[in-house]
Amino acid sequence: MLCWHRNAGSEPLRIRWTVIALVLSLALNVGLVGYQTIDSAHLQSDQASTWRYITAERLQLQAMRGQFCGNSSSPTRQELLAWESESRAAERLGEPYDKDGLLWLRDVGVKLDDGDRLIGVCPFMTWQALDNPSSDALDNAGASCPLEPLC
Repeated sequence: MLCWHRNAGSEPLRIRWTVIALVLSLALNVGLVGYQTIDSAHLQSDQASTWRYITAERLQLQAMRGQFCGNSSSPTRQELLAWESESRAAERLGEPYDKDGLLWLRDVGVKLDDGDRLIGVCPFMTWQALDNPSSDALDNAGASCPLEPLC
């Protein structure tokens, strides 16, 4: 404990550095534990969300394979859209759309040839989560997504 005297006849002014250091250390530790708790909860939430999307994507691929893999020929754009329309009506999902050279049916991108026949599928969430593509590759999924055969 340090003591400083204001003048010769007065009470000493005591500064308790140990108490100040302990209070600051406690406050910093409480803040750090709070930050780590929030960060851990955020990470777990992100991971759970990613796995839900990957599961939904895989279920969609299974349903597509069950519908189209019994045929000897690749499905056409019209067949894919008709199948998607039936599924979407049952599940109340968004409309299919064309982007980056792929026809997006929910979470799966479908690559079609010039004759509108299926070439392969791009399971976007699996590709994004496992291969960690660059943002440029994500912006041009049709050219850079590794295609998987449907059947």
